[in-house]
Amino acid sequence: MPAKPPKKELVTSVKGMHDIIFEDVHYLERVIKEVRRTAEFYGFSPIMTPHLEKAELFSRPLGETSDVVEKQMYNLRTRGGDRLTLRPEETAPAMRAYFEHGMQSMPQPVKLFYSGSFFRHESPQASRFREFRQAGLEIIGDEDAINDAVVVRIFVSSIQALGIRDVVVNINSLGDKTCRPAFRKELLTYYKKHFNDLCKDCKRRFKENPLRLLDCKEPACQVIKKDAPQMMDFLCEACKKHFGEVLEYLDEMGIAYFLDIHLVRGFDYYGRTVFEIFTDKASPEIEMAGIALASGGRYDDLAELLGARRVPGVGGALGVERVAELMKKRNIKPRPEVKPKMFLIQLGPAAKKKSLVLMEELRKIGVPIAHSISKDSLRSQLNIVSKLRIPLALILGQKEALDGTVGVRNMDSGIQETLPFDKFIGTIKARLKEFS
Repeated sequence: MPAKPPKKELVTSVKGMHDIIFEDVHYLERVIKEVRRTAEFYGFSPIMTPHLEKAELFSRPLGETSDVVEKQMYNLRTRGGDRLTLRPEETAPAMRAYFEHGMQSMPQPVKLFYSGSFFRHESPQASRFREFRQAGLEIIGDEDAINDAVVVRIFVSSIQALGIRDVVVNINSLGDKTCRPAFRKELLTYYKKHFNDLCKDCKRRFKENPLRLLDCKEPACQVIKKDAPQMMDFLCEACKKHFGEVLEYLDEMGIAYFLDIHLVRGFDYYGRTVFEIFTDKASPEIEMAGIALASGGRYDDLAELLGARRVPGVGGALGVERVAELMKKRNIKPRPEVKPKMFLIQLGPAAKKKSLVLMEELRKIGVPIAHSISKDSLRSQLNIVSKLRIPLALILGQKEALDGTVGVRNMDSGIQETLPFDKFIGTIKARLKEFS
């Protein structure tokens, strides 16, 4: 007897990447739409860049020793030998596009809005995925502090417009090339005393990029960080002035912020302003504590890291899934729920064809309708109407299809009337008002 072929296992999705289905799609679309709407009000234009970029576009500005470059990037090599990377972020691609498409010759600054998927090989956990979506902003070509405040304003306004009111901004300044070296030296001196108590990653950071010591989430390193030197004590006059202006703008706009003296960002290109946006620490979503809804900062040195002339910039990104997840936890619906007040029942081949025409006419005037167009049984369709508690049933049988009429049945009273097809649309609007 021949051996049975091995049972084939169902092919499933890639670990850390997930399908988005049904209502979840509406949540993500709602978040992106709100950020875009607010960005367009402030004069931002859309940009779309490729998912695949040359690997050096990220390894240069993000830092060869950054966690993203060392551990999280999805790299591949083409048959021609090119090293490519699935984009882990959008700021570097936006800056590349700025030069590649001659945006430096446009009126400055250039304000760009984007949304899309990004990829990092992180450990999958709550609100962290290996493919994730962001809606972000970039203001390129101007170093005025008001731009920093505008980016924060748009993110705060967008999040609040989505029903999440208790927003607070954590903010800091990382200084610039003038004042940061002195701070770096003092930081090394401090951490050298505690070197043996650092985690494995921080011992490496100590040698390669000391500022990232302040970004460690390990409990033991958090304790050491509490007494570490503060960048605020080392800011040069220009950086003090710039940061002071940013805070003044936030004060003027009534945006709540917390001065986080140890806040740094994970990429080498950041300088001066850096920020992260959270819900208030008193909010009940404990499992989302410590997860920023949006973050960003200033990157005046990014263009030079990419091999171009210096062009200042500031921007940030909002985590679309994170905001959507918080909306769900707070029972905030992605859009007003529109329940159909009519169900289309069709019986027979001619009626099925005619029903397609009728549904399109209703769509044109914005009238939602439920249906089960693949069903042929009157009873099965009436059962669906009853379960959905829809007040009106539109009935198209063979007779109605041939006569050019539509039957309209009130499901509560059982009363049915017949309307001519050509007068149906005007009449049905009046009927629907009875159930609003």
